[in-house]
Order: sequence, then C-alpha cells, then structure tokens
Amino acid sequence: MLAIVNTSAGAGKAASRWERVEPTLRELVGPFTVAMPTEPSAVRKIVTDALDRGETKFIAAGGDGTVNLLMSTIMEHATSAALPTIKLGAVGIGSSNDFHKPRSKTGQIGGVPIKLDFGSTVRHDVCLTTYTDGVDEQRQRRWLINASIGTTAEANRYFNGDDRGLEIMKRISPWRGLVYAALRTVLGYRARDMRLTFEDGATVRARVKNLGIVKNPHFTGALCYDSPYEPDSGDFFVHLLRDIPWPRLALMLLRLLRGRFSGQDGAETWRSRRVRVEADQPFAVEGDGEVITTRDAYFSVLPRVLQVCT
Repeated sequence: MLAIVNTSAGAGKAASRWERVEPTLRELVGPFTVAMPTEPSAVRKIVTDALDRGETKFIAAGGDGTVNLLMSTIMEHATSAALPTIKLGAVGIGSSNDFHKPRSKTGQIGGVPIKLDFGSTVRHDVCLTTYTDGVDEQRQRRWLINASIGTTAEANRYFNGDDRGLEIMKRISPWRGLVYAALRTVLGYRARDMRLTFEDGATVRARVKNLGIVKNPHFTGALCYDSPYEPDSGDFFVHLLRDIPWPRLALMLLRLLRGRFSGQDGAETWRSRRVRVEADQPFAVEGDGEVITTRDAYFSVLPRVLQVCT
C-alpha cells in the first residue's frame, strides 16, 4: 500500500494534519509506505514504479487535486490487466475536500475525512475533458468529482494563483479563502455566449454565468447542486446557470449553500453522457480544481473503470 502525501495542500496545513492522523491510519488500514513528492513529475515516477512492482492499493492524502493527480497517473500508466485490481483511497487534508462529500460521522479521524475501506469499494466512473490547446493540439484531462466553466472555473484559477492577500487568508482559513475567491469572481465575472451540444444532437445557446458538469454535486467547498451523487451511473449532470441580475445571483448562491438549484430562474439541468461546449473566445475549464483554457471542450464518461474506497 502506497500513500502519496501532498504536504503543501490546505494552504500548507496538510503536513501537520497528516502528522496528527497518520498513527491512527496505520492502526486502521495496516502498514503502508509514505511518499511526499513536491512536484507532479515526481508523483508520476513514484506511482509508475509502484505499479511496475505490482502495487494495487493507493492512498491520496491531500486535497481534490492530489486525488486527481493520483487517479490520472494510475489511469495513464496501469496496464489493462492491472487496472481492474487497483483500489484508490483518500485522506482529506486539503482545503475543500469535495471528493469526501457527503461526509459521514464514521468516515473521519479527528475531523479529517477519509475514504479508506479497501474491503468496500465502488467501481467509479472516470470523466474526460477533451479540448484543443493554444497551439491547436488535442489534449485530455481526467476528473472524478466535477468540472466547471464560468465563475467556478475562474474562482479556482484565482484561488490557485499568487495573490498575496488571498495567500494570507488561505493560511488563516482555507475555507474562508475559497469563499472569498468565489465571491470575488462572482462580482467580476462577465457571462460568455456559448453553445452546448448534447449526445442526441440537441443544441443549447446561452449566455453562461456558470456551467457545472458533475458526478459529485459538491463544489467550491461549501456549495452543492441538488443532483444525486451517483459514482457508477455512467453519466453526469449538466447544470447551467444563465446570466441573471445580481440580486437573483446572490439569491442563487444562498440556495446553493443549502443544496438547491433546480427550478430557479436561469437554472437548467440535464442528465447526459456527452456534451460539447464551444465559444468564440477562450474560456477557462476546471476539472477537480485544475484549470485549462480552450475554445472547445468535450466532456464524456468512462464508466465504472476504477475501484474507489467508500
């Protein structure tokens, strides 16, 4: 069993959180090897070496980005014969830890959420974002939790940036940093004209304030759509928020804090397996907290391909 620990997660608080819970984790799941790489390239080297040795149990200790990096590396480098045997667990020592939601009272140690029951797993869908980069090359990103376009994507870009004031706020309270980044982006973001094309050929044109393509309805640490969490359904939910006046947008944010979205002005939801989003100008696309820029993003699902601990 191999644990990849991102000590820089949670605005630098992950290291102390890990030290606090590690002894209890060893009692819970048994012996495991710990690696604390500081660069994504080092994670890939460590994980590929472990796969070559036949390792099948992995733990992502960090935030949602750490889970994504470990999952993506496994998906890229595990052989077709080995992939069905691999199990992914996680310890939430990051900022938002949306991967661990909805949380249960038993799924945590000292307030740190965990998914480490290697005897109880779900064959989780893995979603793909296929996009064209700035030099017209086609690329792919994988995600487990959710993807977004609009305010959520821009908020994630800002949260992961180098704003000094935000860095201070994140060190004091990562959750408050997330809320501040979201509110700042909502106030400044201008909606974009976009085209959504679904698998049946239906096209929706909209001036988009926010678009969520989600497996897990939780996002940005505190907000939540009202679609169910269905990790192995083979599809995802598409939540569109059109451009609406500021007072109604503020009301929508309050509703999302309570897990309410459908039926509100400017809100539309579809269940789908594939959707393409296009615009005349480049836009940010976020997946599990990681952000890219493109004019054309195609979202799809690989059903039930990876065992994830409950």
